[in-house]
Amino acid sequence: METPMKIYAHRGSSLLWPENTMLAFDRAHQAGADAFETDLRLSRDETVILSHDDNLVRFGRADVTVSQMSADELSRVDIPSPDGTLRDHLISLRTLLQAYPDKDYIFDCKISDRRLFVRLRDLLTELKFQRTVWFLTWSRRADGYVREFFPDCPYFPREFRTRVWGWARFLGLGDLLEPKNRILSLPAFHWNRPLFDRAMIESLRRRNKTFVGYLVNDERAYRHCVACGVDTVLTDRPELIRTLSQAKRVAQPG
Repeated sequence: METPMKIYAHRGSSLLWPENTMLAFDRAHQAGADAFETDLRLSRDETVILSHDDNLVRFGRADVTVSQMSADELSRVDIPSPDGTLRDHLISLRTLLQAYPDKDYIFDCKISDRRLFVRLRDLLTELKFQRTVWFLTWSRRADGYVREFFPDCPYFPREFRTRVWGWARFLGLGDLLEPKNRILSLPAFHWNRPLFDRAMIESLRRRNKTFVGYLVNDERAYRHCVACGVDTVLTDRPELIRTLSQAKRVAQPG
């Protein structure tokens, strides 16, 4: 029997709702997301806060810098949805984990500060968190902190390594520059050309590697992932991917 596609909601259901807020994660859960991806930073008082950016000028709040404000101050900061019609507040990782302790997570650690990994370890220990965690980091130093504090947790290659591998595949060089990480990811297409195929996915699976397709935000990308045997995707639109996945199962005979 075919395994259902596992859906990681990227910053929650972030195409329609305010990213990295409880509203976005609640909607992702209601849409059927199996797991969450989120961005981690530290507030001034060293609380782990969910925010992609340090300075929130992207949301019209040039006065707000996550690292220079306390968790209490940040909890009162409004984040708008992409179309500006909805708003919700910044939240801490503690708030999200207490609301959804049974989800798996990807933690995108936006800073390479040792204190972030210490606080994260302490928080997961305090909450007795037992679910699967994957990491994305942005420096060799941060990779080292993952190995030090979370030795059983795999981490993605840094963005540059993934881009090099993607370009190599785009140029027809196959897996010549495949990163050695246990977990890998690529977008479905680049300049309208597919970056992975079924042979690559099956090869990774035989070598006990995990592959995540990203960002799978439309039907074309979803169908390419299905055709290649990808069983895990990262998306801003969990409601769309779940709907497509359910429709596929209904359409299958028997």
